[in-house]
Amino acid sequence: MRTRAAYPAYPAYPAFAARRRSPITRRKTTAKRDTLAAVGLADDDEQRELETLRRRCQELEAKARHLDVVNFFASSLLYTQTDLDDILWDVANNAVSRLGIEDCVIYLLDPSGEHLIQRAAYGPKNPTGREILGPIRIPLGSGIVGSVALTGEVARIPDTRLDPRYITDDKARLSELAIPIFFNDTVIGVIDSEHSEVDFFTDAHQEILQTIASMTASRVGRALLDEGLRRANAELEEQVSLRTRELVSAVDRVERLLLNTLPRPIAMRLQAGEERIAESFESVTVLFADLVGFTERAAATDPEALVELLSQVFTEFDAISDRYGVEKIKTIGDAYMVVSGVPTPRDDHLEAMADTALALLDAVTRVGERIGADLEIRVGLHSGPVVAGIIGTRKFAYDLWGDTVNTASRMESHGVPGRVHVAETTYELLRERFRFEERGEVDVKGLGVMRTYFLLGRSSADGESEAEEPSSEPGPA
Repeated sequence: MRTRAAYPAYPAYPAFAARRRSPITRRKTTAKRDTLAAVGLADDDEQRELETLRRRCQELEAKARHLDVVNFFASSLLYTQTDLDDILWDVANNAVSRLGIEDCVIYLLDPSGEHLIQRAAYGPKNPTGREILGPIRIPLGSGIVGSVALTGEVARIPDTRLDPRYITDDKARLSELAIPIFFNDTVIGVIDSEHSEVDFFTDAHQEILQTIASMTASRVGRALLDEGLRRANAELEEQVSLRTRELVSAVDRVERLLLNTLPRPIAMRLQAGEERIAESFESVTVLFADLVGFTERAAATDPEALVELLSQVFTEFDAISDRYGVEKIKTIGDAYMVVSGVPTPRDDHLEAMADTALALLDAVTRVGERIGADLEIRVGLHSGPVVAGIIGTRKFAYDLWGDTVNTASRMESHGVPGRVHVAETTYELLRERFRFEERGEVDVKGLGVMRTYFLLGRSSADGESEAEEPSSEPGPA
């Protein structure tokens, strides 16, 4: 039996193995290889898309954060703050805390427009609080901040070491972003931000800080308007206060002038609108005092010295009138007229006038001794009814009329120098409380013969008084 010879085996090399694969197998292998390559390409595209999505998400998150910052500062426009430093400090504080910057300093131009004044700072430059004890002053045009204020253009400095304008105050920073603050198209200040990293500030920082500057300008502008209104109101109040003080002073001057001319109750009635004032008083006392020899003295004395003499005498008389509560009516030349019981009635009018008369004699003696001159006065007084009222419409005068006034005047003119001359009726009313010297009968012009007396002073404590012997001094011709 013939045996089949064995076929020789093919070498186990790939080239030979490939020759043994069928076309179908080769096609499957190629398809699988192509599929794997396609899957690899798909993975690369997916990675690129994922990276793009991550970047986009980061950008959106950054924009969202920026939008949040903008919204925060936009909401600040609704704040009712009107204090300028409060507003600026809040802006600096929130800019640092919300934007990740290290320093934020806000400058405003001073009223002269020549210097920028540091008004707020937040960060290491002002770490302890809001108050700035030594605010920085930067001349307009000086340094980065001054240049921004002068030109109105943003300055973004990636490396401050390369910019000669950079001014180091407390610690050098490597990045700076200075934004002008505009109000009504005019630069009013600068927001200056710094960071210790090189090229820290981005377009986004610049955009958002410009938005913050615009919003800050609105708040600052409103605060400046409020401040201007407060200042104007304070100035107006000061002007009103000044005018009020001037008016009060003028009223006081008018009142003093009126009181120098009129009794206080009469002046008050005139100020209240009364136009005609005339009254009758049943019982008052009128006094006249006259300097002896004044006519001759006036002819031989310098006018200024004469006026000074009268001023000293009448000033003393006015003080005495005030002391005893009697009312000065007027002076006529060297004559002085007062009344007690007008315009306010009083029961002790005669006694008060007697004390006044005696005090006038002492006052003339004091003035004479002070100026080295021999001065004497005649004094006369009388009691009874009078009519009192205002005369004139331009130069007011309060005056008295009646027999009582005439009699008091005659007592003075028929009196004796250095004495107080009174009629018998006055003596009878005062004899229990005052001492008198009987003068005797005197022919008084217009009144006839009258028994008169000289008032000497207060009586003794027991209240009893006797009239002394008649004086040998002659009466006037």
